[in-house]
Amino acid sequence: MSWFTVLATGRHVVRYKRATRYVLLIALALLAPSLLTNLVPRAHAVTYSLGTIPFLTQEGSTITLVFSVSGATGNTLYQFRFSVRDPASITHQSVLQNYTTLPGQTQFTLPPFYYPTSSFPGPNSLVGQYVTWADQVRPLLASNPVAATYFLIILTDNTEYQRTQTVNIHATGYGPSEQVNVKIATYTTSTTVFTQTLAASGTGVVVANWKIPRNATIDNNGYVLTINGTSTIKTPADIQGFNVRPAVMSISTLGSAKSIYQRTETMSFSFQPVYPDGTIASNGVALLTLARPDGMNLTLTTTYSSASQTFNATYKTTPYNQTGTWTTSLARGGYADSYGNSGPLASRNSTAQLVSATFTISMSATTYVPIGQPVKFNATISYPDGTRLQSGGSVFSYLVFSGSPPVNDTVPVIFDSGLNLWVGTYSRQATDPGGLWSLELRVGDSATPPNSGSATRAITIQDNLPVASFTYSPSTALTGVSISFDGTASYDPDGTIVTYSWAFGDGTLGSGSNPSHMYNLAGIFNVTLTVTDNSASTAPFSNQITIIDRQPTVTFSTSTTSQATGQPVTITITASDPDGTISGTIVDWGDGSIDSVSGTTDSHSYTLTGAASSKTFTITVTVTDNSGQSASYTRDETIQATSSQGGVLSLPLYYFGILAAIIATLVAGGFFAFRRHRVTHARLKIDLEAVRSEAGRIENQDFFQSVKDQLKKDKDDQ
Repeated sequence: MSWFTVLATGRHVVRYKRATRYVLLIALALLAPSLLTNLVPRAHAVTYSLGTIPFLTQEGSTITLVFSVSGATGNTLYQFRFSVRDPASITHQSVLQNYTTLPGQTQFTLPPFYYPTSSFPGPNSLVGQYVTWADQVRPLLASNPVAATYFLIILTDNTEYQRTQTVNIHATGYGPSEQVNVKIATYTTSTTVFTQTLAASGTGVVVANWKIPRNATIDNNGYVLTINGTSTIKTPADIQGFNVRPAVMSISTLGSAKSIYQRTETMSFSFQPVYPDGTIASNGVALLTLARPDGMNLTLTTTYSSASQTFNATYKTTPYNQTGTWTTSLARGGYADSYGNSGPLASRNSTAQLVSATFTISMSATTYVPIGQPVKFNATISYPDGTRLQSGGSVFSYLVFSGSPPVNDTVPVIFDSGLNLWVGTYSRQATDPGGLWSLELRVGDSATPPNSGSATRAITIQDNLPVASFTYSPSTALTGVSISFDGTASYDPDGTIVTYSWAFGDGTLGSGSNPSHMYNLAGIFNVTLTVTDNSASTAPFSNQITIIDRQPTVTFSTSTTSQATGQPVTITITASDPDGTISGTIVDWGDGSIDSVSGTTDSHSYTLTGAASSKTFTITVTVTDNSGQSASYTRDETIQATSSQGGVLSLPLYYFGILAAIIATLVAGGFFAFRRHRVTHARLKIDLEAVRSEAGRIENQDFFQSVKDQLKKDKDDQ
């Protein structure tokens, strides 16, 4: 019977003996190579190192051997033979491994070589310890081996497991398709926890696995895995022990629902414990420590939420809790499920800030307040958790007008327990302007620092309209004359006038309380002043103003100041209108003759009657402008007359001299023609008739018409 030592945790040493031998399981034997090496005699101050990769593996695995030499001699051939003694105490040797050092080379490592291979045959299907060593063949040594170590081959992929992990089983050396029974049982009570019969593969490999439940039995002596074939008998048998420990629960974070809480809100903390296989725990309990800013600690108990798959703890804050940083902690191993699995390995912490509460204020108010009516409102004041403030602290209300000038009136507020409301009433002051106001409610309780809040509502208070009025000077004005307007008599009964807007009735506008304006046209104009008060209310006032047209101006000049009868008198007219145009010109020549003139000149000839030698006429020019205004200008013109003395002939004598000269010329011309050309009596007669005819024709000319008229008049006067 063989004994095997199971070193599963480095703490327990379990010995057991059965008919079939148990496999030696080594979990913490990494120091073995150096321990064995120290037993080998040293020569020539050369050191050797032999290692295996991996040190612990499952059946059917290939082992890599790594061998190195330090303190070697240069330019030397080295030969080594490696040996492995399997769990059945059978030794297997490799072919020689050669290495020649270079001149001066003192260290070298053999190329990796493997077990089992054709050059290093042996089994790897037996559970247990495989001892391996190296013998130096050349240069020859007095003693061997020069290095030794061992490796372990087992059935499972590990020797230590946590609950919920999977034990993976791998065995070799069975017949193709051989029926094999795999069984796992507790060592202390031999309680079977897993059994399975399955067929080996075509190469004799057996693969199985056992998912360790979260409530698996914790046997301090471990579990025993046994594999038995129906036809294959292994020596030693496939028997192995391993340990199962409680699961270490993974808790990555301890979270807070919010990073900032207001007073009266409920702090909420949560975490999610996870088993090694990744499943989430759904039972158990944990205690959290909540550290307040004042140094006091609270203990919170968690409960499981299936909706979020988390464990949660809450704390309801009060209106008077100290503000600042609150820290929640889950200690190392502070959570345990119903089976004793626990975690985390390190404590988890979460911080949150507690700040003063901001009240939620629901305010109802009359949005339009007619003249003579009070402003009324009511409000509810609630903490973040919905509880209402009913007393304590300070509650103030204000009516604020942001116009010009600004107004800030205090509104009394009380709590009406019957209505369970805060109510306020304000009677408008005579000086309060109308318009848009802001009703503000400000709240603070008695906590330190206080919880606070505010709310605002827009209130329109009916405005007393302003009164517009103005005067102007002068009361009657001509065109082109500046008129001063004065609107300072306008006023606002509940405020001030802020703007003055003028419409002067002629299409022009103005501003200010004392504008000036000049009209270019005559007429009656409707002037309107519109005033705006500090509440933006407006009022108009209109009045009419009469603008009188300015008269045109006229003058004229004559071509001469003295003219004879029958001779034209020409005048040149100069006229203008300062605020318009000349629309008509009338010339009265003073002798009853009147002309309507469209231009700037006019002519007229005078006729004198009686025996006067001259006469003065008054010429009047009257112009009318486009507004109907007229202006006149007069000037005297003297007309000279030519007449006979004693009443025989009033026509000037040179007229007759001219006539006599003409006749004499004609007669003389005829006589000389008669003498020169010896005209006949008949021809002479004809010429004389021609003279007389010509004289008659001259007499009938317009040139002599005035002479005939004057002769006739003189004869009538006699």
